[in-house]
Amino acid sequence: MLKEFAKDLKKLRELKGITISEISAQTRINPKFLINIENGVFDFQPETYIRSFIKEYAKAIDENEHHVLNDYDKAKAGFYARRKFVTEEGKEIVVPEEKPPVSTIESTVEEAEEQVYSKGIKENKPDYFKPQYEYDNDVPNKRFAKKIILAILIAAVLAGIYFLVDYLNSSGNKRTEVKPKSFNEISSDYVTKIADKRDSLKKVDSLKHVTADSLRLMVKALKDITIKVYIDEDKVIEEEIPAKDSLLLKAKEQFRFSATANSSVELYLNGAYLRKPATLSGTSIKNLVIKKDGIVSQ
Repeated sequence: MLKEFAKDLKKLRELKGITISEISAQTRINPKFLINIENGVFDFQPETYIRSFIKEYAKAIDENEHHVLNDYDKAKAGFYARRKFVTEEGKEIVVPEEKPPVSTIESTVEEAEEQVYSKGIKENKPDYFKPQYEYDNDVPNKRFAKKIILAILIAAVLAGIYFLVDYLNSSGNKRTEVKPKSFNEISSDYVTKIADKRDSLKKVDSLKHVTADSLRLMVKALKDITIKVYIDEDKVIEEEIPAKDSLLLKAKEQFRFSATANSSVELYLNGAYLRKPATLSGTSIKNLVIKKDGIVSQ
């Protein structure tokens, strides 16, 4: 189809008595390119240039460039219909498809081999020879933005490398600055640990004066709690028991036990676990009476 489209272009030019040289002089297009178009060769330049060449060719032979470009698109798609050339009387004109003499082609090509466009249009090139951007300065702005982004990325990488090296160096210096503890420091730490253990045992030691008691109540704290216990109704113990710690209480006859938390405390009487009554459903325990036989009342 492209070959037929090219033949019709050539017939239009010949019927109007216009030469290749005249079109080249008017459009400043290399005659070699015009000959390629008339021979149906459209792959010698990018598509944008080809369409521009066809548009200028159509103007030069006094044809509607939009119609000619539309025929070109149809030829590429395979739907082109050949033109019919008729005289004023309505008779069809058949133009012989003769090639120009070899000497004419060679001389035309030799004249155009020096340069496609004349020197005078270097400063004023036609539209099809200029870069085609969707918007003015679109591509240059994108290139400038890419350069800025690249520079930022390079700066970020260099900064990361600098801080990494600085961190490694500072870490190495810190390791070298670590000194072993002196004997006095180690002794001081040991004394502090012993003092802490004494504080935890102080609660049990406070009840050592109770002797010959038949009841021993072990209070275990699952969390930090505060208890208040009446021992034989004549002695009151109020203590704060830290989590996972325990307190041993002794009495002769009974305990009246209260605690700030219900689920966070466990009770053992003479080594046996005391199950709390089902009626004890609050968050705290108040006045739980414990005797030899276990929990008596609340």
